[in-house]
Amino acid sequence: MGFLVSGSGGDCSENFYLPAWDGIWDSLRQNDDCDTVIFNAHNSLPGKIPRTNLHRWRNDDYKRFMGSEINLIADKHTELIQTLNHYPKMFYAYGKLIRTLIDITQGVENFGHVVRNQKEKVVETISKVKNIVSIEKAVKVFNISKSTFHTWAIDVKLACDKSFFQKCNKVYPNQIMPQEVKNIRDALLNPRNRHWSMLSIYWDGVRKGLITVSENTFYKVNKLLGIRGNQKTIKKKKRHQPGIRAKAPNEIWHADVTTLKALNGKRYYIYLVVDNFSRQILSYSIQERVSGLITKQTIEEAYSGALLLDQELNVKLIVDGGPENHNFHVNGFIKQSEINIQKLTALKDLNYSNSMVERINRTLKYRYIFPKEPRDLKHLKRIVQFFIKDYNIRKPHSKLSGLTPNEAYRGIKPPNKQKIQLIKQAKQDRLIYNKENRCLKCL
Repeated sequence: MGFLVSGSGGDCSENFYLPAWDGIWDSLRQNDDCDTVIFNAHNSLPGKIPRTNLHRWRNDDYKRFMGSEINLIADKHTELIQTLNHYPKMFYAYGKLIRTLIDITQGVENFGHVVRNQKEKVVETISKVKNIVSIEKAVKVFNISKSTFHTWAIDVKLACDKSFFQKCNKVYPNQIMPQEVKNIRDALLNPRNRHWSMLSIYWDGVRKGLITVSENTFYKVNKLLGIRGNQKTIKKKKRHQPGIRAKAPNEIWHADVTTLKALNGKRYYIYLVVDNFSRQILSYSIQERVSGLITKQTIEEAYSGALLLDQELNVKLIVDGGPENHNFHVNGFIKQSEINIQKLTALKDLNYSNSMVERINRTLKYRYIFPKEPRDLKHLKRIVQFFIKDYNIRKPHSKLSGLTPNEAYRGIKPPNKQKIQLIKQAKQDRLIYNKENRCLKCL
């Protein structure tokens, strides 16, 4: 409550604001010529005070009045009170800064993952301020829902040391068992599979009955184990139409030549012929030159091998526009009456690229050849021979539902039923295990 003191003589020619009772007494003592004191207390007091009252107030001890202790507190914290007057503007300014920060950070890719990885801090902070800022408003700062916050709060409160994911076995009875984590770790660390993709390792484990989790859980466990480094986030490109796809083996083939340089400084050329349906490499050759004759030989070798599977071949051969694919050697072989091959040039005779065989070339180079750093032609041949056997026979392909290219080429059915049965049985085993193995928090 403030008071406005005014006077008509002496030093009272100006009005001045007094924030507290002791200020009034001090002012009255120092301004003896003041004949009028006007109080502005929400119009609850009269405008003029008799001079006898003023005289008594000048000589009275205000501390004997009830409530005077508030005046003492106000005197000691005058600076704080003045600061509080600015708080609304300050809160507005900080709120605007925080809102801007949120708008910026939420536009960053994987913002949700960053917040989720710090859920302990998020839960702790919101819990501390919930009496001032409601949970409904606080969760908006982190762009999460109220239900997500409560789920995280349970996870943090009931963190279980017997769980790989540090989650309560009672609340989450379907979480994977330690043995399943061990199987995933062993599969990822197997040196024979170090050049395989994550999905190939996953399907290999499923086929062997060792991996009994979904693909997403497999990736999540790998991330928590820190075995395979996380690839850098790549900005999603515009989706293109799917490439050409065959419905059966030996309907569509791809032929291509890729080149690389060995440590001896020489350049070598690898010829491949690939089946579209199964992705099997039907034939290959490693040479020191580009030649139409060599292309013809690889196509002829692939055709001879395919006749063992199907006597009535009718193949569409997709090639690039290079001279190694368009010459009298290749054309002469295809034009033979007993050869049923239709040669098509990618992006010319059809609106598809030769991407399938080009993708296999990248796998060959970056996962098999480059890590080995071939010294010469002999060393390169050994690497490619290993790749052909590993790729065709050992390595499951995710696009083939876990089959190897050779199995798909021979018409073997995918192991989808086996995967479903494994995961179904694993769920039952987890319920039993997690019920029998609970920490003190879960009981």
